[in-house]
Amino acid sequence: MNEELKVFYRIFTTTKDAIEKFMNILDPVIQNANDDHERLYYHHIFEEEEQRLSRLVVLIPLIEKFQQEKDDNKFTPSNNEFNRLLQELNLEKFGLHNFVEHLDLALFRFTDAERSTLLNQLREVSYKDYQQVKEMLNDINSRFDTNYVDPHAYHDEHHDHLDRTASTTHVPAAKTKYRRGFTVGSLI
Repeated sequence: MNEELKVFYRIFTTTKDAIEKFMNILDPVIQNANDDHERLYYHHIFEEEEQRLSRLVVLIPLIEKFQQEKDDNKFTPSNNEFNRLLQELNLEKFGLHNFVEHLDLALFRFTDAERSTLLNQLREVSYKDYQQVKEMLNDINSRFDTNYVDPHAYHDEHHDHLDRTASTTHVPAAKTKYRRGFTVGSLI
């Protein structure tokens, strides 16, 4: 688990830096938006990434703490801090997924060479990191929970929609099976 923590630390410190660069691109666009729609659109993305930054500020020191302890006995399902670490890592896996999508959305708007080059570089690294985190967490979760099922596996059921090299053939929406789960509305 110690080697995995080193990889998580590298990925999430890299992600933190990438989010800050992305937010620096978005900020002037929000400030100088042509209309309310443009301002709200990019402000929404900005706020989601701002929330991710606040979670990474908690996650990165938590990873460091487990790295420093280097005691494999700490990695047990009965350890509350380890459970918290796994929860945070799983949340950030989905955060990485959203970050790649946010970068893709920005690439539609920012077509100038400077910004599109930077966004494409951030996207390439983030997509690879997302794939690695997804794979590592599936492995870790299955080690500690024999009944583990990736709650986001349905995203890639028919194809990895984030993979630029994959076929663009999509399953029609009417034939796609969605796993229905609890939502705020279904609980009321």
